[in-house]
Amino acid sequence: MEGTEAVDDIHGFFQFANDSDSDGDDGLFAKPKQRAAEFDASKIEYTPRMDEDGWFDRSHALSVAEWLEMRTGLEELTFTTQRLYFKKEYSRAADLCRQAVPLYVDKNSSNLRVASIRELLEIGAKSAMKVDDLENVEFFYGWYVQCGGNNPGYNYFQAEALTKLGRLDQALDQYIRYLEQRRHDAQIWELIGGLLVAIGEKRMCKNVPQVLWWRLALGALVFSHWIALPNKGWRSDELAERRRQAHATRLISQAVNVLDKVEPNAASLARCGSMREDAIWQKCKAESTLDELGQQLLLHECAEPLATSIKWVISRLSLGSQDGGVLDGDDDDDEDRNVAEL
Repeated sequence: MEGTEAVDDIHGFFQFANDSDSDGDDGLFAKPKQRAAEFDASKIEYTPRMDEDGWFDRSHALSVAEWLEMRTGLEELTFTTQRLYFKKEYSRAADLCRQAVPLYVDKNSSNLRVASIRELLEIGAKSAMKVDDLENVEFFYGWYVQCGGNNPGYNYFQAEALTKLGRLDQALDQYIRYLEQRRHDAQIWELIGGLLVAIGEKRMCKNVPQVLWWRLALGALVFSHWIALPNKGWRSDELAERRRQAHATRLISQAVNVLDKVEPNAASLARCGSMREDAIWQKCKAESTLDELGQQLLLHECAEPLATSIKWVISRLSLGSQDGGVLDGDDDDDEDRNVAEL
């Protein structure tokens, strides 16, 4: 028995539990030691297979018509145009989309999947806009309108294309249609501010002094700033915060540029850092005020659809002021103020 106990003590459970050479190890049930993994990501050289052999791109082996005849042809072609866009091969992407659209419509005229064709139109138009190919932008825009739609994304895309084509009054109308569905989108109000500046520079209403356009643009930019102020309805994730910061930086730069057209001295102070950010916005708000005469001049001298759009913008900015001031008021629709949409 004594011999057996000695063996157990040396080779059995107690050996592990009472091992004095374990450097602080607590026995059989101790946690493994934590070891910091040393990893240098810069040493990894990885190229996706799709970028090596281009398996998804059949444009060199097949015509677009033959490609679309394949069971997965449309999906492969759409994926190819997306890849070309992100690789900045914009002309090729636009060309593939332009070839595919009429062929796909002819083939599926009795059972046309609008969602599929719309994706090709959007990729093609965005690619064409990147290289200032206005002919293709017009082509894709015309087809896109035929698809129809009644959602903010549909209006946003049209406004983007119309702006590129220089049809600024129609672009403003589409942004307003967007805001009628999503009333408080800071990015759209920022775009409206830039659009109003462009309309003034283009002198689309010859008898309207340009300063009225600058003031109205300042009002839109201030309204965008107000929407983007921190609010309990916002998402708080890191990506949303980065987008908010990027929007704020871009917005104040644009506002100072417009302020320079109305009040150059104030803009100079803002640029040299002599004005705090809140003071800059207060100055922009003060300079954005339109008197009754200015409003009437804008409404009477502009043709449709621009006159109706201007009336809507003035009305919305006035409502914002009545709610407690563009910079001071609270919005009743917190759910609309989502920085993730910036």
